[in-house]
Amino acid sequence: MATHTSIRRAGEPAMRASQATGNGRRERAIFRRWQRYRLNLPIRLIVTRDDKTQIMHGRANDMSEGGMLVFAGLELKSEEKVFVEFTPPYSSDPVRTGGIVRHRRGYNYGLEFLSDTPADQQQTDRFRNMLRLAAGKTVE
Repeated sequence: MATHTSIRRAGEPAMRASQATGNGRRERAIFRRWQRYRLNLPIRLIVTRDDKTQIMHGRANDMSEGGMLVFAGLELKSEEKVFVEFTPPYSSDPVRTGGIVRHRRGYNYGLEFLSDTPADQQQTDRFRNMLRLAAGKTVE
């Protein structure tokens, strides 16, 4: 996920990447396209390889307009397409959206939401809204 806007505390001047702080340590400015929402919700990852479908339970750790960070005990490769599924509380119907692996660190995967068609975009919007509600965030 590319980066464009700076996130910093109110009243602090903008810092350059790797600027030294008063305690002698170097700090890096964090740049993000979208605001992140911290989550800790159960999800399912659905991966299809070689005509086999594998479903793995995992956790959604954070989410933005463009994607999410998930933890799952599953080996995924960069650029691999997956589906992420979430069942809202008090509902039997899961909400599913497609994604592509953009980043990996151990079993933490950075997924970018795929929205190839208007129907995909609508499903992705519904998925994000359901996750926000489940996490106690307001829906915009």
